[in-house]
Amino acid sequence: MRSRTGAIGLYRRIAVTYWSHARRLLAIAVVVFVPLGLVEALSGRLLDVDLESVTELELVAVVTAGVAQGGTALLGEVFYSGAVAALIVGARTGSQRPLGKIARELPYWRLIVIDLLFSIGLLVALLLLVVPAFVFLVYFSLTAPVAEIEDRGVRAAFRRSAQLVRGRFWTVLAVVVPVSIGIELLSEAGGSIGETLLGHNLLGDWLGTAVVEIAATPVYAAAVVVMALELIEARGERPRASAPPD
Repeated sequence: MRSRTGAIGLYRRIAVTYWSHARRLLAIAVVVFVPLGLVEALSGRLLDVDLESVTELELVAVVTAGVAQGGTALLGEVFYSGAVAALIVGARTGSQRPLGKIARELPYWRLIVIDLLFSIGLLVALLLLVVPAFVFLVYFSLTAPVAEIEDRGVRAAFRRSAQLVRGRFWTVLAVVVPVSIGIELLSEAGGSIGETLLGHNLLGDWLGTAVVEIAATPVYAAAVVVMALELIEARGERPRASAPPD
């Protein structure tokens, strides 16, 4: 069992899982991130304005655009990660649910709170130093997947993530950190792709953003879900609903 949860074993299982579900993972990503890419591109254009020369009404529009972009992006990412977890777990247990049913049943507020707390915690850890940031990233990278897989509350999901990673820290680091760095590099390249093909304009920004999200998000989402499942099973446990959410 240990070989399955070594880094090489995890990479193998992630690759097999991704390949098995690639068509649906990418199809859902297109549905989610093409419109979100347009929202982000439009917001980016508005946020590029010179704040010293705008009127109060234009400033309100800029702030509204920023809030709308952040909210829609967060909701889209939460929906996508939840859909991926439901898809992969359903394939393992033989209890596949239609996408519409998944969308209706996802615990959006709980996952949004987890995402916000994770982002804030990672930012604080980065301000401290790089090493604390890596430690935080590794120990709590499975929080959202276990919240969905085991129906755990916010605090319980953070505790469960740390519990699963404990004793497997270097293995999880060997997967999460390279994948995260790869996504960041792809994000940097995404803008160049859109600008090269369509120029430095709205369409170029939209293409670059959408391509990055469609290419990168399914890989990371599949990776953390597979790691969570493998580490749960390595403890001799089965994914189960926890006590009522915190």
